[in-house]
Formats: sequence, structure tokens, C-alpha cells
Amino acid sequence: MSRVEDFQRWFNEVMSKIIENLGSNVEEAQYELSESNDIFMSTLYHVHVKFKNKTKRGQSEELSMVLKRPTQMEMHREMMDIDSQFYNEILFYRIYARPDENFVKCFYTQERPPTDSVIALENVNKLGYHLCSYKYNAPLEYTLAAIQEIGRFHGKGYVMKEQQREKFFDIVKQIKETKYDTKVDDRNKLYVNIPATRAVDYLRNQGHDAVFCDKMEAVLSNAFDAVMAKTLKPVEPLATLCHGDFTLSNTLFKIEDDGQLRAILIDFATLTYSTPVVDLSTFLCLCCSNEMIKDKFFEIMRAYHDTLKKYLLDAGIRDIDKYSYDALLDDYRRGALFGFVIASFFLGILMGYNDKSIDETDMVEYMEYCKQLGGEKLSKILADMLLQLRDFGCLKHFL
Repeated sequence: MSRVEDFQRWFNEVMSKIIENLGSNVEEAQYELSESNDIFMSTLYHVHVKFKNKTKRGQSEELSMVLKRPTQMEMHREMMDIDSQFYNEILFYRIYARPDENFVKCFYTQERPPTDSVIALENVNKLGYHLCSYKYNAPLEYTLAAIQEIGRFHGKGYVMKEQQREKFFDIVKQIKETKYDTKVDDRNKLYVNIPATRAVDYLRNQGHDAVFCDKMEAVLSNAFDAVMAKTLKPVEPLATLCHGDFTLSNTLFKIEDDGQLRAILIDFATLTYSTPVVDLSTFLCLCCSNEMIKDKFFEIMRAYHDTLKKYLLDAGIRDIDKYSYDALLDDYRRGALFGFVIASFFLGILMGYNDKSIDETDMVEYMEYCKQLGGEKLSKILADMLLQLRDFGCLKHFL
């Protein structure tokens, strides 16, 4: 069987199951594949479905959906643990997300690794949701909309943990760590550790305080264990379900009729049970400029906490002292290096400096290459970010 025939067989099989899953009121359904997009970890198929609804006297209806399927490239599947990532997202839609919540509607999931797993989601572009035109240095209004939505997301975890504790921790037990598993070998840890010291190298070359550079180099040269894995360990009572990859690329935005900007989260493949700093530091370090954080950090954190507090009170949670603004600010200060380490590797790629495929080299060589992306310009951005974290009190337990 040819590759085209194999795909058509898979596609028809999946679509028949999706249509069946839509319910017994659907008849005379037809579907059409309009386009497909290959991204690093998956392939997205845009599908248009037409059918008649028997409960509405055969009225014609249409649905636009996106089928998400694991990449067919074996190297990427193994390197990124794609099986576990699809498992987590399927788990999210099957037993955590509810239809009445602010998530993309899921029509169907199928777990069949390595390449035939699928998640069928509503195409919310048709509802007016789109990616921010910025990949980094997000404007304040987009930052606030995203931060408020992650506040609601964290709030959902707190509410379930308090009101459905057994169910919540059953879900937590099922989640697979996909990025910073402490059981990985030392070579994999190098992928994190190599670029993490870039800012310190720059500061040292600029004649910055040697004691500061020595202490931060000792931490960041062991960033996988000393920062990433350590920060991910859940600390009560603030531990909740975190997105795990909270960035502009995993947030969609829509301008409502009243002119307000509304955000919706997507891609829950890296779910993790940890404290809010995992998501907050990732977004602020990777998606916001140093200048905006310097001027608006506390406004952003207040917006996050106000949204979280309202969510908890609306859900009937009255014992909210443990989720105080000060407690969340302390949590951020303890773990903010988490986002900085991610930015040390990924910010150069976001800014478009990367012109080498991972397939062209081994990962250690690729990380050495990533450490040089953007030259002194990016090194200075990261160095300023590190010094800013120091000024906000985020490094005091390392110094």
C-alpha cells in the first residue's frame, strides 16, 4: 500500500469515528480535507464537515475542525517523547476539561502510538481566535489577557483539588513528565545545561562582579537538576495543574464585541503538577521584553492574582489565604530561574536566528550552536534578564 493510500485509509477510519462520536442525530455527513500543516511534533489536518441534524428537521449544519496527529519523523518522536505528550493531551481532554469551560471543544481522541494517535478539535479560528502577531515581546494587553487566563487555569486545579481531591490526584498520577524527567541520563541534561550559562559568560566578559558570576555559573551549569527539576517538584499548598508550556504560541486571542481581548489556551501536552511559577516565569521570560517587565511586573502579577482570587471565590472556595498575593509572589521569586533557563535556549529560536535543523547535527552540538544565536545582542538581553531577576529578589537563595 502506498503512503497516499495508507493516509487515506487512516483518514477515512478516523473521520467515521468522529462522525459517529458526534451523536445519533447526525446523518448524511460529508467531510473534506482542506489543508495540512507539518509542525515540529505533529501534523495538523484542517477538515470541513457537513451533515444534517435529525432533531432540527434535517437542517444542514457545518463544522470546522483540526485533526492533530503525531509527526511521522521517528527522530523527533523519540527526542521529544511524542507518545507521552499525546497521552497527556488526550488525558486532558478526556477527563479534565469540561465542555462549559474556556477550552477548545474536543470532538474525539484516539490513543494509538506511535503515529496513529489523533485529537480532533474545533477550529476556533472560525470563531475569531488567532495567534498574537508577536512571537515574543508581547504587548501589555496581550500579556494581561494571557496571564488572566492562566490564572483561571490554575484556579481550576485548586478548585478540583479542594472539592474533588481524590479525582484530582488520580489525574495527577496519570500525567507523564515529558521534559525534565530526573531519570534521564547525564547527556540529556547537557541539552539544558549548555545554553543556561550564556548570560553569565557575557557578564563575566563585561567585567561584572566575579562573585556573582561564580555563584550563578555554579547554579546554571547544573541547571537541569538545580533549577528545572527542583522547581517542578510540587510544593503545597500552591501546587496545581500547570500548562507546562505557557507561551504566546500556545495561546489564542479574540477581540470580543465589547472590545475586550480574551485568551484561550491550547496544547496541553506538557501538563505537570507544580506551582504557578512554572507557567508564569516561562511566559514572562520568553514572551515579554525586559523593559515591560521592569515597568509592569507587579501590575501583571496583580492581574494574575485578582483573576485567580475571583475564580476561587466564584467556585465557593472561601479559605483563600494560602493563595495570597504575597504567597504567590514568594513562589515566583523561588522559581523564576525556571523561565530564564528556557529563554536561554529558546529565545534565539523565537527571534528567528536559528537556521539549522536539529536533523543536521547531534543535540550537544546543536545546543552549543543555540548558545551563540543572536550574538552579543541576545546575550545582553539574557544578561539583563538575569540581573533583573536579581533585582526582583529571585536569586537571593542562590547568592
